[in-house]
Amino acid sequence: MKGTKGFALLLLSGAMILFALTACGKDFRSLDDIRKSGELIMLTNATFEPFEYVSGGEVVGADKDLAQMIADELGVELRIVDMDFDLLVEALKSGKGDLIAAGMTANPERAEQVDFSSVYVKNGLLIIVPADSEIRSGADLAGKRVSVQEATTSDDFATNEVEGAEVLRFKDAVAVGDAVQNGKADAAVLDIKPAEGVVANSGGRLALLPDPVTQEDTSMAVAKGNAELLAVVNKVLDAAVADGTVDALIQEHMDATTGAE
Repeated sequence: MKGTKGFALLLLSGAMILFALTACGKDFRSLDDIRKSGELIMLTNATFEPFEYVSGGEVVGADKDLAQMIADELGVELRIVDMDFDLLVEALKSGKGDLIAAGMTANPERAEQVDFSSVYVKNGLLIIVPADSEIRSGADLAGKRVSVQEATTSDDFATNEVEGAEVLRFKDAVAVGDAVQNGKADAAVLDIKPAEGVVANSGGRLALLPDPVTQEDTSMAVAKGNAELLAVVNKVLDAAVADGTVDALIQEHMDATTGAE
């Protein structure tokens, strides 16, 4: 019995050591780490007007401005890493950045891998069609060529919810709209604000169907377990929603990308 008890204690001790090592092996930076480095690293895909886009060789947009507010709250500089949308979650999980700010929909599948912030934009998906199209609803997309931004919820919708669709995937929202405009696609599915921008810039050649086909929540994301950073992100976003800053920033960048006065 003594030998069995000693073996059990050895196993328990080993398990505790393994647990401690696992707990310490986090793939994210603490607030102290971020402050010591002097920078907050934002991961994004700068092809999603008005949330993020490139102007004058720099990433700009409502998300960039909000991330700058978070960096200011922490007293650090903001550094932006621009990459393909479908790489963002894995990049965050592997510690290549602190925060995803990319007009991202907070869905259950992603929530298994990252921790989402407060919702700062109520969003959804709209259908873009040629101005003379006979497509009137999501049901009319069946069997049609539908352009989407790859790895986004528009891709999920067209792939899983539209019967017989030929899904054409593109890297950015502008290319999604161009596919409809040049006849490669019969329709496109995009988030509301990018869709509005694409249509506004089409010179009347494209139109939006009025009813969203989904309702979605837009959030930022931090690594799983990074509760300290998440609290700061939520503090900044909640205040920016409450005082109208988020709406103002989105309108500002909508105007900048559509040429509105």
